[in-house]
Amino acid sequence: MTIKPALLRVSISATLTMLLTACGGGGGGSLVGNNFSISGTAATGAAISNGTVEARCASGTGTATTNYDGTFVIDVNNGNLPCILKAVDPVSNLELHSVVESGATTTNISPATELVTANLLGNTPALVFANFTATSQQRISSAAIATSIATFQAATAALGSDADMTGIDVMKGTLAAATEVASGNSADKKIDALMSALAAADKKVADLTNLMKSATSSADAISGLRTVVGNAVDSLPNCPNARSGDVWVFGIVGGAPLAYTADFKNMRLTKQSTNTSYTINQVLDSANAVVPCAFSSTIGGISYEYRISDGGLIIAYTPSGGMLVIPAQKNHKLTDASFAGTYPAIAFIKSKTSSLRFALPIRFEIDTAGKLTGYSCDLSKTIPDCLNVVNDTNKDDVNCVANVDGTFSCSSSASGFQSTAALYLTGSQSTLLMSITNMNVGNASYEGMVVMTKAGRVSLPTIGMTSPAGSTWNIGSSGSTVTTSYSYASTVTAINSGKNSFSTTATIPGFDSVVSEHYLDTPATGFLYSENSISKAIQLRSPSGWAVAANKMSGGSNYSNWVASIRVPR
Repeated sequence: MTIKPALLRVSISATLTMLLTACGGGGGGSLVGNNFSISGTAATGAAISNGTVEARCASGTGTATTNYDGTFVIDVNNGNLPCILKAVDPVSNLELHSVVESGATTTNISPATELVTANLLGNTPALVFANFTATSQQRISSAAIATSIATFQAATAALGSDADMTGIDVMKGTLAAATEVASGNSADKKIDALMSALAAADKKVADLTNLMKSATSSADAISGLRTVVGNAVDSLPNCPNARSGDVWVFGIVGGAPLAYTADFKNMRLTKQSTNTSYTINQVLDSANAVVPCAFSSTIGGISYEYRISDGGLIIAYTPSGGMLVIPAQKNHKLTDASFAGTYPAIAFIKSKTSSLRFALPIRFEIDTAGKLTGYSCDLSKTIPDCLNVVNDTNKDDVNCVANVDGTFSCSSSASGFQSTAALYLTGSQSTLLMSITNMNVGNASYEGMVVMTKAGRVSLPTIGMTSPAGSTWNIGSSGSTVTTSYSYASTVTAINSGKNSFSTTATIPGFDSVVSEHYLDTPATGFLYSENSISKAIQLRSPSGWAVAANKMSGGSNYSNWVASIRVPR
């Protein structure tokens, strides 16, 4: 029988149509795409606020910006599952990934999902996102994801019960990420513990990604994780963010940073220069119960008491001063993309020739070449700012040179500024501490410390939001007297979006109810400026639960009081 060419073309076309209809077009769905949404929460432990999230699917793409609490919704038009997602934290520039299989509509994006995704795909997620091939798409199924989650969970068990994610669906389970005004849920705290272990071990998420992409069993993952984090598998009991490892100790009043090793397995603190060890004691309250994330040591006959933030930064108290302690991370460079950006800073300085002490805000910019430029702020205005002095005639360029021990020697010719600095990066926290050996202001010379942390997004709270009494532990100084206290209860009573401010009311012993007005991003991005009938204050806050502030009491001539705070675990 002879088949005419025209009839043959019609027959082939009809056959292909029936096959495509029956098979749904192959891959992740029909050739005709669908409109769908993917939702979840993006976090590094702290919420990824104002970050970019992208979806790349079997067909179709989508983008979104995260909310203050890290939540997001991505709309994909004319697309087909599965998809791979990427979130970028705007503070640390950390890239994290996750996947969504056919039939699903939700996934979180976090360091945990990054590691599950690496194991699932057997590849670095960033490389797969750049080239999302059919081979990678075929690996994404509910069963395969469950297997990779189980492998990851087994690895986290090596970090102790507070970090063990067994039973937690890190991909689709509820993830309430920590913000500056709220603690995260249990899943979020376990991610914090994972990130604290990496920070203490001076490692990055990428180090665990390389491990997980080649792990073929739970035993491989457990052994590999122990190798990557080393002694940081050990933590202070009831405080997973206190991890064993080397630390730098910076004094508020200056002096070279001191190197110690914290051993929370044997509860010892060792000064590296003398190899002298001291006992670590857990702090007990009046009922003899352990105070979470609090410990003490007696060093050289002086009692030290410490509190630890969710991000692993430690604030220490002594009767004569205060200290900030950070994990010793020696593999960072100022030219790393993680550190470029705007840094609000507070300098705590004291005179070399008198008892004068005061604090002042500074705005730093770090460019991609690693150069620091500092700008002074005008505190004489009713509401201070750092605007009218930002120009080339009165900026101060600070040059930093890396030292062999992982610190930096920083100096400027304009002001005679001399300091030793250390970088600290974990999750959404990018911080630099400087121990000042010289800082000229006018004709006088000073020493002290600069605390600077990269500016992230700060949002207004809601009316009625409360901060209970005792929610933070404060150490502060008025002149040379250092004290400790817990915070007073306060309630947000008003919002003024036009001024980017909010009001709180607090009951303080010895005073009537004190109403304070708080201005966001004042005197520069990342600062919080507050004023009430008692004092004025400029504060730096971190979503990982620590803050430093400079205060000026009513009638005072300068910001002579300083406060360092740690959010109490709750």
